[in-house]
Amino acid sequence: MPSLPRSHSREPLRRTDPRPRVQHRLRRHRSTRRTPHPTTSATQRHSLEPPRGGLSVLVKSASMTEPDYELHKLGWRAFQDLCGVVLQEVLGQTFTAFADTNDAGQDGAFHGHWAVPGDAAVSELEGFVSTAMPVVVQCKFSVVPSGTLAPSDLDAELAKIEDLHARGLCDGYMVLTNLRVTGRTQAWFVEEVRKRGVTAASILPGPWICTQIEKNWNLRRYVPRVYGLGDLTSILDERRMRQARALLTSLTRELETFVPTSAYRNASDAITDHGFVLLLGEPASGKSTIAAMLCMTALDNWQCDVMRVAGPEKLLAHWNPDDSRQMFWIDDAFGSIRHEPHLTEAWVRRMPEVMAAVSHGARVLMTSRDYIYREAYPRMKEYAFPRLREQQVVIDITKLSASEKEQMLYNHLKAGDQPAAVLDGWRQHLRAVAAVARFQPEVARRLSLQDFVPAAGLRGESQLVGYFEHPNRFLVDVLDGLDPAQTAALAAVYLSGGELLAPFVPDSRLSAAVIALGATVAETSRSFAAIEGTFLSQVVRADGNTVWRFHHPTIREGFAASVARDISTLSVYLEGMTTEELVSELDCGGPNQRGTLVRVPPAMYPRIVPRVPVPDRREWSGSPRAWFLRTRCSDEFLRLWAEAHRDALPDMAVFGMMVDAMWEPYVLSRLNEAGAVPADIRRRAVERIVEYSVDDLDPAWADSALDGLFTVEERADLLRRVEQEVLPNLEQRIDDHVYSLGSDMSKDEAFQTPRDYVAAIRSAFPERQDVLERCGRAEAYIDDWAYNEDEAEPPAERSGLAAPARPASAEIASARDPFEDVAAGH
Repeated sequence: MPSLPRSHSREPLRRTDPRPRVQHRLRRHRSTRRTPHPTTSATQRHSLEPPRGGLSVLVKSASMTEPDYELHKLGWRAFQDLCGVVLQEVLGQTFTAFADTNDAGQDGAFHGHWAVPGDAAVSELEGFVSTAMPVVVQCKFSVVPSGTLAPSDLDAELAKIEDLHARGLCDGYMVLTNLRVTGRTQAWFVEEVRKRGVTAASILPGPWICTQIEKNWNLRRYVPRVYGLGDLTSILDERRMRQARALLTSLTRELETFVPTSAYRNASDAITDHGFVLLLGEPASGKSTIAAMLCMTALDNWQCDVMRVAGPEKLLAHWNPDDSRQMFWIDDAFGSIRHEPHLTEAWVRRMPEVMAAVSHGARVLMTSRDYIYREAYPRMKEYAFPRLREQQVVIDITKLSASEKEQMLYNHLKAGDQPAAVLDGWRQHLRAVAAVARFQPEVARRLSLQDFVPAAGLRGESQLVGYFEHPNRFLVDVLDGLDPAQTAALAAVYLSGGELLAPFVPDSRLSAAVIALGATVAETSRSFAAIEGTFLSQVVRADGNTVWRFHHPTIREGFAASVARDISTLSVYLEGMTTEELVSELDCGGPNQRGTLVRVPPAMYPRIVPRVPVPDRREWSGSPRAWFLRTRCSDEFLRLWAEAHRDALPDMAVFGMMVDAMWEPYVLSRLNEAGAVPADIRRRAVERIVEYSVDDLDPAWADSALDGLFTVEERADLLRRVEQEVLPNLEQRIDDHVYSLGSDMSKDEAFQTPRDYVAAIRSAFPERQDVLERCGRAEAYIDDWAYNEDEAEPPAERSGLAAPARPASAEIASARDPFEDVAAGH
């Protein structure tokens, strides 16, 4: 069959139903399962029929009333996915997709048996009334905006239709297109099809599809990219439009390129069904983009108030128990670059209250880098994070299918500024690029922009694949090539903690940094606009202020790596940093370099040591200053620090119970490993830990992070005392502990310490079967006591949470090149 011109393409719907071909599934009374938009009339809620008068009436009135979601920007694959959802969600049909080959003579068309939909019939499809009628559906997509489908575009279909009908495979033929269709073309096509013996024929044009998108939230939910293509005033009220604009200010590119992956659909289902979801993934894997899309669907369908908050305190401060339509978005819940234990501890302390908010209808969406979550998880208490035990609310977004990665790469390249000649040269290698094991959407964005590609270009498969396999190396090289004013602009944002008020009005500290980097304040002010959308983004905060931020956290990390390569430049940054910035953004020789921002060479340690004070007595074990000393410092640095603060060391051996919450013993352990703690101070700390362990069931004695304090003999003596003094009367010790607690604790909270203590014994005696059996009896005792009452009442239902039927999702192999028109329009 001949092809359409370059601006057009014909492609069958890529339905992914894994069942045998020629099947159908009936969806009855679908509209009654959704929460209708407040402006939708009762008649509209029970019918998806467009205004009476037929297709021609709809087309004639288009200039005044019809919505426009600019479907030509979707690309052929995303458009056919949208059509698949339209078939199922609007028309109540499920079709089987043939491969993109000449399978069964259908040239990749869709085939199924028509089912009588449960809702009122669509006027354009009145001929499709016979149940089990074999029907073929064809997609026609064009990248031309406001194009019109012409009879010449349909001529080639007629011979194919006649052949299919003769073989009993087609009694109905339907075309879905993003183009407009005149009444004359519609009538001509129906007449020509019927001449060939086919009972029913119809064309559903772009304006009709846009109308269904406007009326049907589930279409927008499963194809959320339309939020970035159309006028949202038709689906959101004024107040939520303001929230949407705040969300979308820096996400225009993300909306334009978004692919609704299986991870997105799973996350959407989780927030719908459970009111809580945690998105996990590697850096640059698209967590924040998925989060923004979920917030858009919450604004749209549930009319939620959406707020981005920095932690549990802010969440609870804004939570209104009398308003169930609230959604809270927390990015990097446990740390942005590395695990920050003080954030995890805050969540542990406040999570029961957060979950109470969820049980009253609030929705909570959290994101975290996967490696940070793995470090945070052991510090979480089961009573505080009960929903994390439900696997469906923890979504790993890095598991992308081949077609999802190809679509992401395609969308970014289409949205970028690479010349057509460059894209044509890359095209034959793009499938190999998308197949890279650690494919990252953010790196695909960089590849699409000339500013992020080396001046010499990328040629051949090996260089393109290498760009994705070693993204940081390429990024640092590009950052090194920026002019001084652009570097100074990035430095100003970096030195402001990643967020700088706009317009740029530097204080004396930032002005000095700008000058030291070889630029002027005026040049730097002008350079912000030049790197907006590539390296930086403007964002409107909830307080109404506009700020500059790094376009993506990985750019901030790459910029820090670039800075660290130049000692003279590094000195400028160190001079401009506050104490809080030093301990959160520097690494002075710590063993774990993952997520490191700026690594300081040993020669510069003497400049840092005096600026890192002793942590405050009121700080927790995971506070930024304590965590810096514990995890981000070499032995050499710690020896210098201990010498500079030797008068404070004796007081560090005096700490209270709940040892795992105290910073002093952990810092002392690390200092002792570095050979920086006097022997008498070390012994006093060990004696206190042993006292709490034996007398008060404090479980911290088994924490390997404290091993640096104990000698071999002291550790053996502690194990002997636990075995002889605690184990024989363990249940009585548990009773005494629980009765000593306040009555305001829940049972889960009260029994957490005994559970942790028994777990500590298990870890300390892994080879002793008698001890393990004793632990088992103690755990059974705790369970009998803790759960001898009826289970708590289930959480209250969230209003409007009845979940619509979810489209099936599966991978279908395709012979068609997904990048065939990637250069069109460039």
